[in-house]
Amino acid sequence: MANTKHYILTSVTLGAIAAASALLISASNMVTKDKIAQNEIDSINSGIAKIFGESAKILNEGKVEDSSYKYVSYYYEVKSNEDAGYVIRTTGSNMYGKISLIIGFNYDEEFKSLSVITNEQTYAQTLVDNYLVPLNEGSRDLNDVSCGATYGAKLVRDMVNEASKSIVEKVWEK
Repeated sequence: MANTKHYILTSVTLGAIAAASALLISASNMVTKDKIAQNEIDSINSGIAKIFGESAKILNEGKVEDSSYKYVSYYYEVKSNEDAGYVIRTTGSNMYGKISLIIGFNYDEEFKSLSVITNEQTYAQTLVDNYLVPLNEGSRDLNDVSCGATYGAKLVRDMVNEASKSIVEKVWEK
């Protein structure tokens, strides 16, 4: 009988701890979810401004529904005082973590630049310093992925190539 009482008390205690933890996590989510969503929107707008200039405005946007695309999720048609084109939002992951990018192309379907929305890669700073920054500056070829964060660079390369393919195919017009 004493053992049964001990097991019941232990179960109730662990259940109470689990319930309190779930309540705390739920409350934290309710408080932070809007801020997290706003930060993502701000990152996208900031990235578009980096690619197309401060005067960039989104003319058209939408979700890409074509299931043959692994990374491409959204598109934006953008116009600024200096330039115009498309921005493709991509998200991908590998064994080193997740990364989300927006990739800019001009109307001639040529790669302009990219901007990071989230970078949860294990070697995130190495990827940025040795691959993404030189790629944006034009001093690194897209296919030159040997940079100290090779798996992350391969993922970015694949994301850019798929975004380029989606631009050519204009998947949002289907």
